Amino acid sequence: MINIIWDLDGTLIDSEKEVKQSLELALKKSGIDITKKINDFVVGPTIDKIILNAFPNEMITNEILNIIINYFRDIYDNSDFEFTKPYNGIDEIISNTYDFKHHIITNKPDMPTNKILKILKWSKYITSVNTPYTNINIKDEKKTKKELFNEVIINYKKNDSLFIGIGDMKSDCIAAKDNGITAIGVLWGTGTREELEKYSDYIFDNVKQLKNYLYNI
Repeated sequence: MINIIWDLDGTLIDSEKEVKQSLELALKKSGIDITKKINDFVVGPTIDKIILNAFPNEMITNEILNIIINYFRDIYDNSDFEFTKPYNGIDEIISNTYDFKHHIITNKPDMPTNKILKILKWSKYITSVNTPYTNINIKDEKKTKKELFNEVIINYKKNDSLFIGIGDMKSDCIAAKDNGITAIGVLWGTGTREELEKYSDYIFDNVKQLKNYLYNI
């Protein structure tokens, strides 16, 4: 059995429009001038990192950051996710539970993750969902992707198990490599070939290439 550890945003789903719209609304509610951005919003990292990367350091204090995040969580978590769609061809792979066990590791919190999976009718296909916020107390340190990968491997490892990590960002591939499993980078999300090639065993330009690889292992 092949266990696939998937990233979510930028790998399985295109959530960029939904995240950016929710974030822009949260910034406006927080009184932040969006025109002061120094970088584009890059969907994939945790929301605090997305915000901090986009604005000058002196502009976003910890207090302001928490206000923005609280507004964002309220807006995004209560979204109907009408603009969040799976990438073409992904449905066919995800619905195959005969050849694969599907695991999701994402920086997105559990509530919106599970809501999206339900809307897409994917819940029945996913063996496990793992986020930095899963089963932790509010004061606990959030788990790293490396730790989340390790938990999945330990929990689902059998003698004949094969694990593959698939993501659009180098952090996904690094977490896979650090756990000694095959790392696959995909180019339909945020990451570039230059960012991914150092950390990936394979890189695919489109879902068809990925599907051909997975079905011929």
